[in-house]
Amino acid sequence: MSVNGSILIRDYEVTACHGVNPEEKTDAQRFLVSAVLDLDLTQAAECDDIDKTVSYAAVCKLIKAFLCRESKNLLECLALSLAREIMLSFPAFARAEVTVDKPDAPMKGVFRSVAVRAEVRRTTAYLGMGSSIGDRDAYMDKAVRLLSEDRLVLSVRESRRIRTAPYGGAAQNEFLNSALQVVTLHDADGLLRLIRRIENECDRTRDLHWGDRTLDLDILIFGNETRGEGDLILPHPEMTKREFVLAPLAELAPNAIHPLTRQRVSSLLAALYPSTPSTP
Repeated sequence: MSVNGSILIRDYEVTACHGVNPEEKTDAQRFLVSAVLDLDLTQAAECDDIDKTVSYAAVCKLIKAFLCRESKNLLECLALSLAREIMLSFPAFARAEVTVDKPDAPMKGVFRSVAVRAEVRRTTAYLGMGSSIGDRDAYMDKAVRLLSEDRLVLSVRESRRIRTAPYGGAAQNEFLNSALQVVTLHDADGLLRLIRRIENECDRTRDLHWGDRTLDLDILIFGNETRGEGDLILPHPEMTKREFVLAPLAELAPNAIHPLTRQRVSSLLAALYPSTPSTP
C-alpha cells in the first residue's frame, strides 16, 4: 500500500529584489517561502533511504536560487513561477503549494505580512483531435509537436488515427481522428488556452459551427475535474455519444475513468455500440 504524504517547508527566508516600486528592484528585502509538496513516501519510509525521496535541502537551494535569479513585479507571478519550477525540477512531486510571504512590504498601516499562495499539480488529461481540410496528417503532427514543446506539458501520447465520416451536418469531408494523453502542469484553463493557440497556428477558422476544419482539439477529460458552465465544460459533454471520440480513446486509455459516470472509457464505448470491441 502506498503512503501518500507531503514535504513541508515553513518560512524559509531569502533576501531578494521583487516588487513594483523602483527601489524594490535594487534594495533587497526579506521573503519567507513556505511549501507543501505532495509525493509518495512509501519507499523512503520503508527503506530509510534519502535516495528514495526528495531532499528538502535541495528544494530550499532551488528556492533561493530562483528568488535571486530574476526580479518579478508581483508576488502572484513569483509564487506561481516558483511552484512550477519546483514541479519541473522534482518529478516525484504530484503537487506543489507555494506561499511567498513579504513581511517588510512597503505600505502604510500595521500588518504582520502580505503573502500570495499558488498551487500547481501534475494532471493527466485526454484530448480529442481531428482534421478534415488540407494535409490532415501534417496538421495533426504539428499539433502533437507544439504540445510536446510546451514547457508545462510533460508528456504526450497519441492513439492510432482513424478515418471517420463527417459529423454534425455542416462538415462535408472525411475526418482523421485520434486521442491524446497529455500529462501537464497547466490547469484546465491554461491547457485550453494552449490548444486554442495551437489551433490558430494550424490555420483553424471558426466560420461555421461543426464545419470542416484544419484542426480540432478538445479537452475530453482533465483529471477528475468537473465543470457545468463557462467556455470549458468538463468532462466534454458530447464525448459519451461519439464513437470517433471513444474508439481512439479506448485504444489509448481503456481504463481511464469518466469523472461523472465513473465508468471506464472501454465500457462507454461498449455501451454505445455493443458489437464494438471495447479495446480496438
